[in-house]
Amino acid sequence: MKRNLLNTLWLTALLVAITIPITTRAQCLCDGGIAPTALTYQFKLDTTDASASTITFPKFAPSTGLLTCVRFFDTISLVSTSHVKNEASFPVTYKFLMSVTNQYTGPGISVNESAIRNYGPTLLGRKDSADQFSYGPDTLFENSFHQSNTFDVTDYLGSTGDVTFNYAVNGGLVTTQGGMNMSYQIISRYWGNFGLTYFWCPNMVLSTNIKNFAAVKSNKNVNLSWIVGNDLISNTYEIQISKNSREFYGIGSTKANTASSGASAKYTYQFNPDKSVAGQLYFRIKQTDANGKVSYSAIKTLNLDGQGASAFSAYPNPASNKVSLQFDANLNGDYKVDVTNQVGQIMISRPMKLQNTSLIQLNLGSVKAPGMYYVRVKDAKTGQIFTNKIMVNN
Repeated sequence: MKRNLLNTLWLTALLVAITIPITTRAQCLCDGGIAPTALTYQFKLDTTDASASTITFPKFAPSTGLLTCVRFFDTISLVSTSHVKNEASFPVTYKFLMSVTNQYTGPGISVNESAIRNYGPTLLGRKDSADQFSYGPDTLFENSFHQSNTFDVTDYLGSTGDVTFNYAVNGGLVTTQGGMNMSYQIISRYWGNFGLTYFWCPNMVLSTNIKNFAAVKSNKNVNLSWIVGNDLISNTYEIQISKNSREFYGIGSTKANTASSGASAKYTYQFNPDKSVAGQLYFRIKQTDANGKVSYSAIKTLNLDGQGASAFSAYPNPASNKVSLQFDANLNGDYKVDVTNQVGQIMISRPMKLQNTSLIQLNLGSVKAPGMYYVRVKDAKTGQIFTNKIMVNN
């Protein structure tokens, strides 16, 4: 038996983000029976004969809202050709069963679809002859549509990074008549479009005066800080934590520390997790005024696994003349900060020596044209690279 899988062709990824309303679905309803908002990313897969392909989508930023469920969908086409040859020393009449399976796997989602074809009877000359027969090209899947949902959204959450799906083609050719003294070669080519939809709800009323909320790892602790503009002496602030970005509980609280209403105040809080706390955590600040009105800060994500920094957020974003890069752990050593446009041209390149700080202040004066830019921070010693996007409105 002989199987020949050709080399992988290039994949062309087209990622398009769109926001659309959806039909009400009981499992995804927001509070009050309101239908959620749908955020859809699409991935186009050009024709390839690879045995497997990787499909990637951006993760859902928890600061956007409350992610309630996820839907994966695709439309795939596959054409296959089978070449068969008799390996016996005498002519044989063969019948064949062809089976091919599409398989999609991702966090909480698995989709399978199979196609079967029967070929023959075909008389093939003995092995020393040049006799060979080909079946196909045979369209096994033509714009075949699949869809699957999951409500386990943990692996889809993240301010940066991608969620990965794997698409694989498996199968083969077996004889149903004529014995096993034969060889075959199958060549399959496929193409299609893939999509991922995030269904989300507004998770809270955002406070308009909580600024620069940061969560930073420091040794085994987490240092939280935020600034309140136009603070009121009657305000109280509760520090809240979650393991899934949906269910939050308080870990501490503080009253307004401003001397008079209308002033700005800075707050800090240190969270000391016990040894059982690990992995990704979500933090927010709950603000309550004298009338009982509640509002919240944006959610900050922090991964307790690992020692050093793993990501940074940029604020304000959109930015004008300056932007702050807030890391999730303190940085020490020599770093290089680059800002590039969407075609890779370097607009800013600056070396920096940092000491026990999680914040980089970057002047954007040399970025003249408004638009989307990429910020890259590289650790000169370890080679570790951190990236994020910023919108500049000069």
